[in-house]
Formats: sequence, structure tokens, C-alpha cells
Amino acid sequence: MTIQRYPVGVDCVWLGLDSAQHVGVFVTGGEGPIPNAVLEQSLLWIEDMELEVLGLPKVSDAELLVSVPRPDSFIALAERGLFVFDWADVSRTAGELSNSYELVASPCGGGISELDLPERLRGLARRASFQADYSVVQMIEVETSESSRSTR
Repeated sequence: MTIQRYPVGVDCVWLGLDSAQHVGVFVTGGEGPIPNAVLEQSLLWIEDMELEVLGLPKVSDAELLVSVPRPDSFIALAERGLFVFDWADVSRTAGELSNSYELVASPCGGGISELDLPERLRGLARRASFQADYSVVQMIEVETSESSRSTR
């Protein structure tokens, strides 16, 4: 089994499924937590995942839900039918790192399911799942060990 190192300082993405098997994409900001199971795979290097996801066809219009300095990549990901979460630790408090990701963009009319993904991305998305509904939550808490996040 391949265990990838945390890509310190690299703003990359990983995939996860909600309780209805809809696909979310999580943008790390170079420091956000990544589930161990996502790093413990050899299907695709985490640094290459965003390009692979952006290779999916556009299937939806996108709605930007929060103001961000550069919304283009968030919108492009949501246009692929993905719920887009960004590591919400931009506003660090009390010097503690947060494990929360904030929903920043969503596809209009609902998102794609894992079955709409190519097999390789489907296998990656199955490595992280959440007991939540991406269409109604605003934050997702990610459980992880210290080895699967940047320690700056």
C-alpha cells in the first residue's frame, strides 16, 4: 500500500461522499486536514486530483455561496456537479487549527453521485464519507491524525 505524505503548502483537493452518495470536493488551502484513508492509496497522487476532477464534463451551473478572493476554481469544480468545500481555518482563533471545511460553492439543481464518476475517481471518493447532506450543511468536520495535515 502506498502512503502519501501530506503535501505541505500545496493547495490541493480530495473527494468525499455524503450520506446520499453525492460527491464533495475539499480544497485544503495547503494546510487543511486530509483523512488518512485518502492519503493511504495509490490510485492517484493527491497533488494531481484537481486536474483529474476538472477533466470531468460540466453538468451544471454553479452557485458561489461565500465571498472568496478568487472564485474561478471553486465555480469550475461546482460546474462538474460537485459540492465544493474550502478549509475554513482562514480565520484561526486562539492559535488552534480547525478540522472544519466550509461549503463555498454548489452545483445548481443538486450534485452528481458517486456513480457518475469514472471508476478511479469513484474509488477515491469512497475513501472518505460523511453522515451529512452536502445540500444542507455549511460545515464539515474532518477526523484525522496529525500526520495527515500540515504542521507548519
